Formats: sequence, structure tokens, C-alpha cells
Amino acid sequence: PGAYDYRLFTHPTGVPLILVRGDDSTIRGFYNICPHRGNTLLYDPAGNAKRLTCIFHAWSFDTRGNCIDISRAEQGYQDRFCKEDAALREVKAQMGFGGFVWVNLDDNPKVSLEEWAAPAFECLRKTLDAEPLDVFHYHKAIVHANYKLWHDTNCEFYHDFMHYHN
Repeated sequence: PGAYDYRLFTHPTGVPLILVRGDDSTIRGFYNICPHRGNTLLYDPAGNAKRLTCIFHAWSFDTRGNCIDISRAEQGYQDRFCKEDAALREVKAQMGFGGFVWVNLDDNPKVSLEEWAAPAFECLRKTLDAEPLDVFHYHKAIVHANYKLWHDTNCEFYHDFMHYHN
């Protein structure tokens, strides 16, 4: 919720993303890829960073995606390239429907989030708009198993009880 807070997210298409709240409170999304040599920018799943700095050549970016520093720029590029010509690749990200962050990889979507999702969320609108939702716990688990086995084993107290005692 604070300025410079970020969370990493892998889009269902496999694209690695950074979702970050800027100093202006705007949430922006970027590919988690340095435009210089394609290295991953951030590795911690969540955190707070005023600068997004690539560990490969230390190029730094602000939370608006602007390149703010190219290490040894003058020695390496002279006047052939400058930081204003490099920026993070932004993706559309916005808050909506209960305070969730919605991401769209399409640079020019044909419909807005409201047009696309409103019919599906209409039955929940009253609840979602009633008060802001808060994330009180964040947990990510990768389970290498048949999804049905995972769900059936963990969806009711019966299985927890039996597995614990067995």
C-alpha cells in the first residue's frame, strides 16, 4: 500500500512482471526484464524499492519506468546512447473491483476493464465497493501434484484430521 512497494507476478502467459506503487500512489506494471541485456531486475517476491536496479550492469530505473542511471554511460556509450532512450516496458495495470490490481498485456485493449469485467462482477459489486479489502496474509505455494488430489485432500477438515492421525 505504500510508495515504492512492489510485488512480482508471473502472468498466466509466463511473462514475469513487476507491479509497483510509485511516489504518486499510482500502481504501474512493468516487465521484470532489464531493457539493456534482458536480465531479471527484481528477485524478491515483494518489497520496497525506490530504484529498480539490474544486478548485471547496474542500470537503474524509477517506479515510473524511467532509466535514471546507466553505470559508466560516458565511457561505454559516449554520446551514442543516453538514459532517456532506455525505459522499462510498461504493461497496463489498474486497481478495480475490490482493490485488486488488474493487468492487461495488450497495449491497446479494445474494451476497458470496466466493460470487460463488470458483467461478471455485477453480483459482487455491492460487497466489493462496501469497504476496501486488505491483504492480511500473502502466501504462495507451488505444489507438484494433480490439482484434484491437492484440492480433495485439503478442502475439508475430514482429510486434515485423518491425515494427521494416520
